[in-house]
Amino acid sequence: MISYLSQRENDVEQINSICLRLFDSWCETRNVMPLAYLMHCWPMSDSGPAAIRRLGETMHELRRHHADLLDTDAFQTLCQMADLIDDLAGRPIESVKPIAVGRGRGQCG
Repeated sequence: MISYLSQRENDVEQINSICLRLFDSWCETRNVMPLAYLMHCWPMSDSGPAAIRRLGETMHELRRHHADLLDTDAFQTLCQMADLIDDLAGRPIESVKPIAVGRGRGQCG
């Protein structure tokens, strides 16, 4: 993870890393059903709340309806991702507030 990113950005980066690992694993093993679920919502179009929520809901449905297709490692990885998504849901997106030129620096909030 990159130290200068916000915690939210680090979490999003970690979620994308998890998705990439799952994608590679499921392609390699030709595990088509979980792969179809993942490709339905990833890569994310952006890292906003709606995209994160869609990923979380889709992966929850995969765990709920097709747990028999997941090995222990994939299931635990999906649970780890769910924890990160839950953390993000409670953390607002930081945004820079625009200010007039010459009046100081923008603030996050």
